[in-house]
Amino acid sequence: MKRVFLFCSATILVLLSGCATRYPMGLDEKTWQTLPPAERVRLREKQAEIDAKLQAQEERHRHEERMRQLQIEKEREARITTLYKRAGYGNIVRVNIEGGCYREYKKCERYRPVSVILALGETKRVPLVMRYGQKTLWIRYDKQGVTIDDDSNLNDFDAAVLLPRRWERGSGYRISLKEPYRKGGTTLTNAEVFVRFFPIRNDCPPYRHR
Repeated sequence: MKRVFLFCSATILVLLSGCATRYPMGLDEKTWQTLPPAERVRLREKQAEIDAKLQAQEERHRHEERMRQLQIEKEREARITTLYKRAGYGNIVRVNIEGGCYREYKKCERYRPVSVILALGETKRVPLVMRYGQKTLWIRYDKQGVTIDDDSNLNDFDAAVLLPRRWERGSGYRISLKEPYRKGGTTLTNAEVFVRFFPIRNDCPPYRHR
């Protein structure tokens, strides 16, 4: 009980200190009260000028950061566009994910099927829409194959790696993504994944996965 009382008292003091009057130029109340009115006006104007400069500087930094992020996104889109332009047959795949459910705690909720097209070397962040919200899947296509995970670290042990297998006709897989913090647990559970080269060639009829 004593610890609770001390904690509550400390919390109240912090809140009260946060509500204390802030005087211009960092002056304390005692010093402020000794100043003549004209000096107070001068210091308030000077503090307002300093605050305006700081605010303008923060706005400039935020604008520069927005521009930097836009440039990064523009360069990323340019790289992806180049990938698609230069891609030959076998360098683009379509990945379909459906069935199973997404497990969170004791519930395993169904999700809307997703279909995504990736060029060789591309990674996409894909929303997995459920009835009461959504989760995120990360999907990458590289020389190893197609990698799927529920976080952006696609190189960890919990990611599902789908090795190439008759992708000219399409091939089906069944995957479950492991929950790293719960023994034997999964997130995406018993999902059916179908991978096929894109665009589809007429001389390669679809492979029927059994």
